[in-house]
Amino acid sequence: MSSAAASSRKPHLAGIVAALLTPMKGGGSSVDPEATSRLVSWLVERGIHGLYIAGTTGEGLYLSPDEHRDLTRAVVKAARGIPVVAHVGALTTAQAVALARQAVQADATAVAAIPPPYYSMTREELVAYYTAIGKAAEPLPLYLYNIPSHARNDLPPAVVGEIRRAISNVVGIKDSSGFPGRIPELVKTMGPDFDVVCGNDETDLAAFQDGATGIVSSGAGIFPELYLELHAAWRGGRLLEAEAAQARIIAMQEALGNGARLGWYKYVLAQRGIPVGGVRGPLLDPSPADQEAIRKNLKELKLL
Repeated sequence: MSSAAASSRKPHLAGIVAALLTPMKGGGSSVDPEATSRLVSWLVERGIHGLYIAGTTGEGLYLSPDEHRDLTRAVVKAARGIPVVAHVGALTTAQAVALARQAVQADATAVAAIPPPYYSMTREELVAYYTAIGKAAEPLPLYLYNIPSHARNDLPPAVVGEIRRAISNVVGIKDSSGFPGRIPELVKTMGPDFDVVCGNDETDLAAFQDGATGIVSSGAGIFPELYLELHAAWRGGRLLEAEAAQARIIAMQEALGNGARLGWYKYVLAQRGIPVGGVRGPLLDPSPADQEAIRKNLKELKLL
């Protein structure tokens, strides 16, 4: 992609992007397309700027290829034109390539991919993996997704730059590393034609201040209003309001285990009138004691 083309390109991961939970039925046995449509419509009606599907929050590595395809189709149909970025990262290159091709056929806006998890990868292996995904995803743009706590392999700026130079349709990165200084370093080294997106709620406001184009958050999929308040206040130069919204986001995430318990998120959506079923094993739904604690904590925060 030329510099002129990139500079005129509108970022697909911008503003407040909800990392979508995957609605399921039958105790997590299958994806629920109807509940997916209801959840997406609910988020769109509240003004969410984009949707990130089949990622960490979406139990993406637990989905079969057919489920991944059906989920993408259902979300795109219900999204009413807002960007839908489909995560396609997988254990093997062949799996990721197949998912990327499906995402193209399902009319996703863009794709994203974690590095292949479990084994440590060399730079050459990472470049080869992303090159294959990028080719399979054409003509869609490709976002890197850095989450070394889950995928083992880190994508520091030097590696990101090498991948970007090798693959024409790499347009940005969602960084969930949480490493101090990583977001501003990426913004500085990659330049204005590369979308840097934050995936850590503790630093949402700081990321915007450092030049990130947006944030992708699990919390934005259950309490979108908190994140939209932060974004509006930051854009309007109302720093105290933005800081207050950031503090509420942190408190909410702490009350829900900071993303470690996806079943808790699904329970909260049901409490908000948007039932999405349970999680897929080996993940567990909240116990009755957990449910009581969740309700208590969120009522104290005036969120339920």
